[in-house]
Amino acid sequence: MASLSILPKLVLTFLVTLVPLYIISWKMNETGSSHIQKEITDSLVSRTSLYMNMLEFDIDSAIRQLQEVVNDDDLLKLTSSSEVMSEIEKMQSQLRLKSRLDALKKSSKFVENAIAFIPAMDRTISANTNIIGAFDEEQFIALTKSTNRFESPFLLWKDRIFISIPYPDPAISSRQSPVFLLAIEISRRELGMVLQEFTNDGGHTALVGSKQSFIITGGAGTVVDEALIHDFQQEDEAAEEGKLQTVEWKDESYLVVSNHSHSLDMTLLMYVPDSKVNSPLQVYRFWFYVLSGVSVFLILLFSYSIYLIIHQPLKRLVRSFRRIEQGQFNLEVHYPLQDEFGYLYGQFNGMVKQLDKLVHEVYEQQYLARLAELRHLQSQINPHFLYNSYFILYRMAQQRDHDNVIYFTKHLGEYFQYITRDGSDEVPLANEIHHARTYAEIQSIRFSERIMVEFEEVPEELRDFPVPRLIVQPIIENAYNHGLENKRRGGLITVEFSRKPGAIEISITDNGDNMDEEKVRELQTSLLDKAQPTEHTGLLNVHRRIIIKYGGGGLTLGLGEERGLKVTMTIPREALAQHEPLIDCG
Repeated sequence: MASLSILPKLVLTFLVTLVPLYIISWKMNETGSSHIQKEITDSLVSRTSLYMNMLEFDIDSAIRQLQEVVNDDDLLKLTSSSEVMSEIEKMQSQLRLKSRLDALKKSSKFVENAIAFIPAMDRTISANTNIIGAFDEEQFIALTKSTNRFESPFLLWKDRIFISIPYPDPAISSRQSPVFLLAIEISRRELGMVLQEFTNDGGHTALVGSKQSFIITGGAGTVVDEALIHDFQQEDEAAEEGKLQTVEWKDESYLVVSNHSHSLDMTLLMYVPDSKVNSPLQVYRFWFYVLSGVSVFLILLFSYSIYLIIHQPLKRLVRSFRRIEQGQFNLEVHYPLQDEFGYLYGQFNGMVKQLDKLVHEVYEQQYLARLAELRHLQSQINPHFLYNSYFILYRMAQQRDHDNVIYFTKHLGEYFQYITRDGSDEVPLANEIHHARTYAEIQSIRFSERIMVEFEEVPEELRDFPVPRLIVQPIIENAYNHGLENKRRGGLITVEFSRKPGAIEISITDNGDNMDEEKVRELQTSLLDKAQPTEHTGLLNVHRRIIIKYGGGGLTLGLGEERGLKVTMTIPREALAQHEPLIDCG
């Protein structure tokens, strides 16, 4: 089998796995268990649907007849003009209304009673009594609650079920009390008797109200039935309507079918102990258990086979790719078989060798290119500063100002010594700031009292952090040449330091008055465009050098005080943390 490819191996493995499953499935179908299950389900579902349709029809018919009584002439007279009617007229109208209520009660076996409440006469007329009774205010108030008679018609009062029509309806006329109320009481006993007729031997049937919480069970009903139904509602609210569900309750299994009526807002539950219908399914269950056991064994066997055939070689190949991602190109993986994985492993080894060669070539080329660009950027020193310095020195020598000549040449020597020094491209931050101070001292002689530079003290923990050379002085030079060139007095440049998570920041701010938000945005955009020339070459120089060296950070421009420019230089501290503190090479 070592010479076989992966496809035949997979085909054989699937065949070995599926053949036993197909044999067992065929045996299960021969037993006819699925047919028995379907018969049970169809029987219960059809019973619940038939009963619910019958109940909806009868209740809907009773509601419509109750609505017709609302327009009864005698009822309208008794509620609107009873004060002007004689006693005989009142009695005759009440008797005719009672006859109407009697007919309404007899229209459906589910109607226990039909009642009319007339507050103006302080009377209650009921189909169940020949005596016109006194007004029952408590019942009247309880039944006055407005309902949607075609979606949720029932009201529950003292464990009795009613359907009521107040006139006018409080939901329509909330400020006016009803002048009369018509109601029918639904017979729990008749509902239970009909439920019993639809119940299988050993089964139970129940009607459960949704908004109005009531339970009506088939036959006598027991506390056990109500407890089971309550638990079923709590645990199986998401049960699919019209489908056979299996519910466990107190160590016994029940088959349950539910049918919800949206017009009556109630649910019909029909539930049968599983033990009553379980015997025909014993053969089906036996073969199901056999299938389950064999399936588990075959799945384990199949999974282990897949692991040996495919997963292990793939796992080794994935580990090799991860080692390549980490830069380990001096590796070679071996596979003993001559199948597709053997071909992949051979190609992988060849690819690794070629990658190793290409990476070294490309890396060397990119390193030399980036180093050349970095050297070029560092060499961009403004020649005008050199010319101006010699001119200032000439003027002081001509005026025989020996003290300032000594002071000026000392700082000028330090300045050019720093920018022309060979060696490391990085210096401690304290050295870089000292060089910027030297530049500011030289410029103070040129600009006299027009422009001042204020340096914040470098925090002690940042003094030895290595930074690229010549990153602060060009920013200060840019402020002199562009931000404060037209400032006749009061020019100020400030240099501040701060620590941020993962970076340090150096802020250089001038108080020039020639900046606005639009100019700041244009300058920031120019820093991102390598090909775009800009007069602020010092900013671009520093920004590019930081990006090249660290791959992040750089300059962020903002609006400073008095419409000046604020330059925030960000140097990633993760990159700095990889270096040892530099020795001050002064």
